[in-house]
Amino acid sequence: MIQQNVSGTKTGVASGVYEEALRQDLRGYGVTGKFIAFLKNTHVSSTMYYKVDIYLGGTLTKAGKVETSIAANTQIEITTTEVPYNAVVVISVKQNSAAGTYQLDWTTY
Repeated sequence: MIQQNVSGTKTGVASGVYEEALRQDLRGYGVTGKFIAFLKNTHVSSTMYYKVDIYLGGTLTKAGKVETSIAANTQIEITTTEVPYNAVVVISVKQNSAAGTYQLDWTTY
Protein backbone atom coordinates (compact mmCIF):
# COMPACT_ATOMS: atom_id res chain seq x y z
CA MET A 1 0.00 0.00 0.00
CA ILE A 2 1.00 3.62 -0.45
CA GLN A 3 2.17 5.15 2.79
CA GLN A 4 -0.93 6.16 4.73
CA ASN A 5 -1.57 9.59 6.17
CA VAL A 6 0.56 11.44 3.64
CA SER A 7 -1.54 14.55 3.26
CA GLY A 8 -1.58 18.29 2.81
CA THR A 9 -3.48 21.43 1.94
CA LYS A 10 -2.69 23.90 -0.78
CA THR A 11 -4.33 27.14 -1.87
CA GLY A 12 -3.59 29.03 -5.03
CA VAL A 13 -4.64 31.30 -7.85
CA ALA A 14 -5.76 29.96 -11.22
CA SER A 15 -5.70 31.85 -14.52
CA GLY A 16 -7.20 31.16 -17.93
CA VAL A 17 -4.58 28.49 -18.77
CA TYR A 18 -3.89 25.19 -17.04
CA GLU A 19 -1.53 25.47 -14.09
CA GLU A 20 -0.23 22.66 -11.91
CA ALA A 21 -2.02 22.79 -8.56
CA LEU A 22 -0.49 19.63 -7.09
CA ARG A 23 2.20 17.16 -8.12
CA GLN A 24 2.22 14.25 -5.69
CA ASP A 25 5.02 11.75 -6.15
CA LEU A 26 3.81 8.40 -4.85
CA ARG A 27 6.92 6.48 -5.85
CA GLY A 28 8.55 4.38 -3.19
CA TYR A 29 5.48 4.06 -0.95
CA GLY A 30 4.52 0.46 -1.74
CA VAL A 31 2.80 -1.56 -4.45
CA THR A 32 -0.59 0.15 -4.91
CA GLY A 33 -2.85 2.42 -2.92
CA LYS A 34 -5.45 5.14 -3.14
CA PHE A 35 -5.24 8.89 -3.49
CA ILE A 36 -8.07 11.25 -2.59
CA ALA A 37 -8.33 15.01 -2.95
CA PHE A 38 -10.99 17.61 -2.28
CA LEU A 39 -10.77 20.52 -4.70
CA LYS A 40 -12.77 23.66 -4.01
CA ASN A 41 -13.30 26.51 -6.44
CA THR A 42 -13.31 29.41 -3.98
CA HIS A 43 -14.14 32.06 -6.58
CA VAL A 44 -17.53 33.68 -5.95
CA SER A 45 -18.80 33.69 -9.55
CA SER A 46 -16.47 32.06 -12.09
CA THR A 47 -16.37 28.42 -13.19
CA MET A 48 -13.08 26.57 -12.76
CA TYR A 49 -11.84 23.51 -14.69
CA TYR A 50 -9.55 20.73 -13.51
CA LYS A 51 -7.92 17.61 -14.86
CA VAL A 52 -5.88 14.79 -13.33
CA ASP A 53 -2.93 13.18 -15.12
CA ILE A 54 -1.02 10.10 -14.00
CA TYR A 55 2.64 9.68 -14.92
CA LEU A 56 4.59 6.44 -14.71
CA GLY A 57 8.35 6.58 -15.12
CA GLY A 58 8.16 10.26 -16.07
CA THR A 59 5.80 9.63 -19.00
CA LEU A 60 2.15 10.65 -19.10
CA THR A 61 0.38 7.30 -18.91
CA LYS A 62 -3.28 8.22 -18.75
CA ALA A 63 -5.73 10.89 -17.84
CA GLY A 64 -6.93 10.14 -14.35
CA LYS A 65 -9.77 12.59 -14.97
CA VAL A 66 -10.43 14.49 -18.20
CA GLU A 67 -11.25 18.21 -18.09
CA THR A 68 -14.23 18.75 -15.81
CA SER A 69 -15.86 21.96 -14.58
CA ILE A 70 -16.46 23.07 -11.01
CA ALA A 71 -19.05 25.79 -10.36
CA ALA A 72 -18.14 28.83 -8.29
CA ASN A 73 -17.88 28.21 -4.54
CA THR A 74 -18.21 24.43 -5.02
CA GLN A 75 -16.11 21.52 -3.75
CA ILE A 76 -15.65 18.16 -5.48
CA GLU A 77 -13.93 14.90 -4.55
CA ILE A 78 -11.24 13.36 -6.72
CA THR A 79 -10.52 9.70 -5.98
CA THR A 80 -7.87 7.70 -7.81
CA THR A 81 -7.95 4.04 -6.82
CA GLU A 82 -5.19 1.49 -7.16
CA VAL A 83 -2.46 3.98 -7.96
CA PRO A 84 0.74 2.10 -8.87
CA TYR A 85 3.65 2.57 -6.47
CA ASN A 86 5.68 4.39 -9.12
CA ALA A 87 3.00 6.94 -10.10
CA VAL A 88 3.09 10.70 -10.01
CA VAL A 89 -0.39 12.24 -9.75
CA VAL A 90 -0.78 15.77 -11.16
CA ILE A 91 -3.88 17.91 -10.62
CA SER A 92 -4.09 20.98 -12.88
CA VAL A 93 -6.59 23.84 -12.73
CA LYS A 94 -7.64 26.78 -14.87
CA GLN A 95 -10.22 29.49 -14.42
CA ASN A 96 -12.99 30.15 -16.95
CA SER A 97 -12.38 33.91 -17.04
CA ALA A 98 -10.04 36.26 -15.19
CA ALA A 99 -8.25 34.92 -12.13
CA GLY A 100 -9.80 32.71 -9.49
CA THR A 101 -8.76 30.91 -6.35
CA TYR A 102 -8.87 27.33 -5.16
CA GLN A 103 -8.19 25.14 -2.14
CA LEU A 104 -6.92 21.59 -2.49
CA ASP A 105 -6.86 19.09 0.40
CA TRP A 106 -5.38 15.65 -0.32
CA THR A 107 -4.29 12.43 1.32
CA THR A 108 -3.21 8.87 0.54
CA TYR A 109 -4.75 5.80 2.14
